[in-house]
Amino acid sequence: MVPIDRELVRHTPGDPPTVAILPTAAGLEDVTSWITMGVAQFQGLGCEAYGVRALDREGVENPEHIAALARANLIYLSGGSPGYLVDTLRASPAWSAIVKVWESGGSLAGSSAGAMAFGEWTMVRPRGAGRGSPFSWSPGLNLMPGIGVIPHYDRFGPERTRPRVADAPPGLLVVGIDEDTVVMRSDSRAGQVLGRGTVTVWRNNEPIVFRHGETIPIDVLPLP
Repeated sequence: MVPIDRELVRHTPGDPPTVAILPTAAGLEDVTSWITMGVAQFQGLGCEAYGVRALDREGVENPEHIAALARANLIYLSGGSPGYLVDTLRASPAWSAIVKVWESGGSLAGSSAGAMAFGEWTMVRPRGAGRGSPFSWSPGLNLMPGIGVIPHYDRFGPERTRPRVADAPPGLLVVGIDEDTVVMRSDSRAGQVLGRGTVTVWRNNEPIVFRHGETIPIDVLPLP
């Protein structure tokens, strides 16, 4: 991911950019590795990077954590549980600070659950259910209206994804993103695919595949 994150940093303000690693999605686990890996990655790219341990409702209301998010140029949401992440961040001071950074020209990024939570809808398992239990659609944080993200798409493929698309709320654009792959929006509303895999946009129950270096037009995937 170094070349991808280098491109992300290139489009991020700040000299050097300040990066906040937010592991809320993994708040039910030990988040140390998420912070350690994220800080090492972005320090290696010349950034000032630090973790923000806003892991529960008390944490996302903590003034010190909110200030740490507010001063960042880039906020990176870790993987973990998308349902826990959405429930914890929704209507919180921390989420307000994140949105303000983005609206002020800063950058946001998400890995796995972090990417899923940005959509209008996300896929979650029932609370307390194990890893083998089925997912269902649930409201996300709605930073990307009309969009739902399925990460690790190369593990699922189109046939296993088709039932999830069929069950999606009407009109939802389902975006399957392979591992080590991103959709990056920078200077326009169009999204660019970067990485070793592909991005699949499901429209009208049919998949459209985009590869590294290709641009997803806004009429296919209208990014905010």
